[in-house]
Amino acid sequence: MLSFRKKIFITYLLVFLVVIALIFPFSYKLINAIVYKTMEDRADGLVVKLQAVPTDEAIVRHLKEKSHVLFFRVSIITSERQVLYDSHAKRLLGPKFSQEYIVEHPEVLAAFKEGRGLNIDYSDLLGEKFFYMAKAFDFHGKTYVIRTAYPYPYVAELIHDARLGFIFLVSMVLFFFSIMTWFIINKLTSPIQQIIAAVKPYQDGLQEDIPIIKLKPSNAQDAFYRLAETLNSLSQRVRSQIATLTHERNEKEAVLESLIEGVVAVNPQLEITYINTIASKMFELEKKDLLGQHFNTTGDDVCYDLLKRSQHDNATVTETIEKKKAGRKVYFNVIAAPKGNKEGAILVLQDQSQHYRIMTMRKDFIANASHELKTPITIIRGFAETLHDNPELPETTLQDITDKIVRNCNRMTTLIKDLLVLSDIENLPTSRLLECDLVHLLQQCKQTLLTVYPDAKVVITTIGDQDVLAMADPSLLEMAFMNLLDNAAKYSEPPAQITITLQREDPWITLTFSDQGFGVPQDKLDKIFQRFYTVDSALSRKMGGSGLGLSIVETIIEKHFGTISVVSEIGKGTTFTVRLPTNIDTLVTQN
Repeated sequence: MLSFRKKIFITYLLVFLVVIALIFPFSYKLINAIVYKTMEDRADGLVVKLQAVPTDEAIVRHLKEKSHVLFFRVSIITSERQVLYDSHAKRLLGPKFSQEYIVEHPEVLAAFKEGRGLNIDYSDLLGEKFFYMAKAFDFHGKTYVIRTAYPYPYVAELIHDARLGFIFLVSMVLFFFSIMTWFIINKLTSPIQQIIAAVKPYQDGLQEDIPIIKLKPSNAQDAFYRLAETLNSLSQRVRSQIATLTHERNEKEAVLESLIEGVVAVNPQLEITYINTIASKMFELEKKDLLGQHFNTTGDDVCYDLLKRSQHDNATVTETIEKKKAGRKVYFNVIAAPKGNKEGAILVLQDQSQHYRIMTMRKDFIANASHELKTPITIIRGFAETLHDNPELPETTLQDITDKIVRNCNRMTTLIKDLLVLSDIENLPTSRLLECDLVHLLQQCKQTLLTVYPDAKVVITTIGDQDVLAMADPSLLEMAFMNLLDNAAKYSEPPAQITITLQREDPWITLTFSDQGFGVPQDKLDKIFQRFYTVDSALSRKMGGSGLGLSIVETIIEKHFGTISVVSEIGKGTTFTVRLPTNIDTLVTQN
């Protein structure tokens, strides 16, 4: 975009060129008129002198006397169209001279008719081109015509020189006038340029605040000085308003960011104008990738439909939705409410996953615990009734029955203990997490396992030379590792072959527990972490298992913000892979 000064310069340049272009035809007409007028004035001066003489002879005499100071050629024609005098014709033509020769010229005829005649013509008599002017005058009551002639090259040169002089003079005047006007405008607009220069950094986004405009006026009442003062005053008020609005906005954003609910604001076109961090995490996208974008960017059709309905019906609408996040089901209560004056809508997402998980856990716990407790109780009751009804049973039978009663009582004790452990794990606070050396912890687990399975072979291997440290509750993590090692030994042909590897690749530590045991069928792998689930119920009861071991392991790992996965092949063994974060910052971020 052109600046004000550039516009003025270009305007003056165009005006200058236009004026120069117009001067040529104007000067031609003007100079011609001046030359013609000069010739006519000289002819008028001669006429005045001729009118003072008494006779025609006196006219001829007077002209002959003044021939050296007169025009190049002069002729006098009487009212009878007779040539009274000609300064060249009679002398050059001699006997061939006739009055009609001159009278027939257009300029002479025009002078008799209109009072003046002009013509440019070639003179055969003198052999060159002439400019002729004829003018009628009154001589003692009769109309005479004086005809004058100038060599045309002389007149053309005179006109040319006069035109050049006139054009040069006008051009110089216009040039100096333009320079003077430029300096005046430059002087007058200098304060405006200072104001623009002061404000431009703010306009270009280089400054956050509108700067103070400083001028050096010669007079405090100068209009530009007062304009700058007015702009400074407005700027100060704008800065104050911006500061107030910024403070209020920051407070509102701080409040919205502190909420555990996700909040999204959209305009009438469903473009996202605000979204807090919780909401962006719920949509598993970055805030910067969502702000200013259409809500469709989130890929959530249900929330999109709720926002449209809310705006269309101008009413608050709610719905509970289920999504999958990181392989887990999450539940949200979604509320869409319209803004006032149809300016858009607000979407609030409340994570109800914990509530739903607790409800599901309670239901599953009650159902599974009831089922698992019911079986040993039924067995104990049955054997107790047998003993009651048959007091004289053989010793061997009594021994077998009491052994089964004791075994089922132990099973119930183990089940109740595991249930209490699960309850304790569910309420694990992060304050219980301490820096723990996993290699040392696994060495302890190995020694404990060997007291029960002395023939088991356990190999612990560390990849890399870094210390393998993690934030953990040592007692709970030991319980999880012992469960994995106990299962590996329990479900393998003795002697059990167990390999444990550790590898640190920040921000994760990866542990693998591999055995060469019986293995787990592929169709049952995705169920082994379910509470009370057992791959082989008979074998599990024989081993004294409660069906909660792997569920306890998974819960402990999840409470440490880690993951556990399993691969297995029948007859070749099973490998459990555990991933744990290395620092508390990772824990908090993932949580």
